[in-house]
Parts: sequence; C-alpha cells; structure tokens
Amino acid sequence: MNTKRNMSLTRTALFVINFTVIVFFSAIIYKTTDLICFSDQARDFLEKIKYVPITPWKVPLFTVSLLIILILGIFIREKYFLKKPFVLYLFCVADVIICIAIMYYLNLGYKGILFIAFTNIIIYVGGKKNKLFFLLGAIIIYMFFDYDIFSIKINMFSANDYIQYYTTSQRLYLFGFRNILTSLNEVVFILFMIFTIQNEIDENTKIKELYSRLFKNAEELKVVNIQLEDYAKKSEDMAKTRERNRLAREIHDTIGHALTGIATGLEACTELIDNDVSQTKIQLKKITELARKGLIDVRRSVSELRPDSLERFSLIPAINKLAEDINACTKTKVSVFIEGEPLKMGADEEETIYRVVQESITNSVRHGNANEIKIHLKFNDFMTYLTISDDGVGSTDLHKGFGLRHIKERVELLNGKVNFESEAGKGFITNVELPIRWG
Repeated sequence: MNTKRNMSLTRTALFVINFTVIVFFSAIIYKTTDLICFSDQARDFLEKIKYVPITPWKVPLFTVSLLIILILGIFIREKYFLKKPFVLYLFCVADVIICIAIMYYLNLGYKGILFIAFTNIIIYVGGKKNKLFFLLGAIIIYMFFDYDIFSIKINMFSANDYIQYYTTSQRLYLFGFRNILTSLNEVVFILFMIFTIQNEIDENTKIKELYSRLFKNAEELKVVNIQLEDYAKKSEDMAKTRERNRLAREIHDTIGHALTGIATGLEACTELIDNDVSQTKIQLKKITELARKGLIDVRRSVSELRPDSLERFSLIPAINKLAEDINACTKTKVSVFIEGEPLKMGADEEETIYRVVQESITNSVRHGNANEIKIHLKFNDFMTYLTISDDGVGSTDLHKGFGLRHIKERVELLNGKVNFESEAGKGFITNVELPIRWG
C-alpha cells in the first residue's frame, strides 16, 4: 500500500515539475520578446537567429492547454476505461502525441515531458510484450526528438537564443534554474521507477506467499481427503455391520418365532396322537398354517425387512394376531392388555414394539416353558410403556443371548430404555419405555 502511494506521489510531482518547466520556458520567451521590443533591438535579435520563433503568446497558451488535456485524459481513463485495454492503448498513444506537441511548442528545448508518457505506459498498458513495445517507441522518440539532431536538417529556433539576450550573471541563474528543474524531473522519474519495481517485488512476494499458503492448504486437503476416505471406509464397514445385525435380528425374530410355535405345536401333537387323532389333525393343520405364515414372513423379511402383519394391520391388531397364532398352535395362553389411546407412531417405532413382543413370546415359549404370557401396552403422552411377563421357569443368572441383545439394540436405537427381570421359578419380565416422536 505504501509503495503504491509513493508511486502516486512521484507521478503527481512529475506533473508539478513539468508544469513549472513549461511556465519557466513560456515566461522567458514572452518576457524576452517584450524586452527586445521595448529596447528597439528586434532587428539585431532577428539577424542573430536562424529561424523566426513562434508567436510568443502561443507558447504558454498551447503548452499549458495540452498539459491540462494530458491530465484530463488520466482522469477519464481512471473513471471509465480501466477495464478496456484497447482504449487504454489509444490513450497512451495520445499521451505520446500530446507530449511531442508540447515539445514542438518549446522548440525541442525540453523533452522531460515524455517522462509523463512513460509513467502512463507503465501504469495502464498490460502485458509484458505490449508494455515493452510502447516503452521502446517512447524511448526512441525521447532519443531522437532533440534540438541538436533536428536542427541539422531543419531550421529551428532555440530557446537558448532568448537566454543569450541576458547578461552573463543572469544567464547563469536562468541556465542553473533550468538544469535544476530538468535534473529534478529525472530524479523524480527514477524514484517512480524504483517504487514501480518495488511494487512488482511486493506483488511477487505476495504471490509467492499465496502460492505457499495454497500449497500448504493443498497438502492439508490431501491429509483430510485421506482421513475422509478412511472414515468413509470405516462408516461403510460400520453400516455393513449394522445391516448384518439388523438382518440377523429380523431373521432371528421371524424364523425363531415361527419355529418355536411349530416345535411347541408338534410336541402337543405327540401327546395327543395316541388319544385323539382328529384333534391331532386339527392341531397339525394349525401348525401347517403357522409354518406357511412363517415362510411368507421370512421371504418378506428378506425382501422388505418389515413384518407382514404390520403391512396388513396396524400395531395393536398385529400384536393380537401374534397372540392368536400362539394360542391356536400351543398350549401357552397369551393375553394382550391395552391402556390409553394408541399414539401415532413412525414405522420404525411400530416395528420395534412388534419385534420386542414377538421375541419375548418366543423366548417365553422356547426357554421359559411358560403356560401364560401377559402383554401390557400403555400409551401416555409421548411415551409408550410395554411390559411382557410370563410364568415360566425364570433364572437367577440372567444371560443376555442373541434375542435379548437385539431387543436392547432396537429399543436404544430409538432412545428408549429396556430392562429385564427374572428369578428362578418366578418367570421373566421385559420392561420397555419408548419415546414417540409424533405423539
């Protein structure tokens, strides 16, 4: 920021110095002409010079006007044409032409005005090749547009002829002041170039820092990508594991429930077959029907993994159907008690309750040898309370097998709570508290 500010200050200084030089030369030409005419030395003066000079009043008028036009051109391009390269190129060409015109009116006695054209080319011309082309052209003009070169073949008037009119001491002051202005103009231009180079260095440093930062960010992104890939792989493995567990739960619940009913029914048939063949046939038909339903449920579980009963019925009728199937095929008595108004549940919530009931009945019949199972379902506000109790053999050492673990997993996935109670000879109790999202 400081470098750009310094560039702007040196550029402004160039305009101030060149304006001073133009006023200085114009004042000498105008004032000297007046002195020559006032002292009646016009004839002697004209005999000494090679070429009649431009009318004195035209010099300050035209040179100052051209300098103002040069300044206005900068304001116009800054405001309207900074994003139009071709227009900026035309402006730079116009700058060079205006500087040549000013040099012409000063009789090529001063060419430092071209430094302003140089600064405009450096600032406004984009691209190294284009900038080099414009600068090369301006430098050639600066080298060859010189009074000593042009006066060889062309009759020209020198501003020094006016200064020669004065006394020796006056000439020393005038030449000294002119040389100071010319040297100061060159020094300021050199400073402008130094600040321009420094600005380029600063920009390159910033670009390098930015590149370094981008490179560092790219390296960090590579590490993050590797971590994301690793995380994605782990997530995929976890998803596969969860899906396997879910499938295992579904198949366990479906097949286990059906096979338990079939096995218990067949045991009853074994006891009945010697005493009552007709009743045994009826029992076998019920077992066959249960087996068919189990097979359909297995196929459905594999394809959709949602209980068929829940597809055809709502939750309460589906649980009642479970109880009816066990009552029909086994000697175990299953009772269902509903308290409160059933809540509107999501599919996952209904399925969880259904599976818990299904697995609990299966465990009570298969492992508990229960004669009676009670299912108590209570709805209250945004909670569902499920209690399943039996009068089976129970156990003092509760071992959570596959079925109990999956009951716990299902309930906890929905932010619910489950606990199991059992004592030897006092049956088994499953208590579930499940929050309902919609209520």
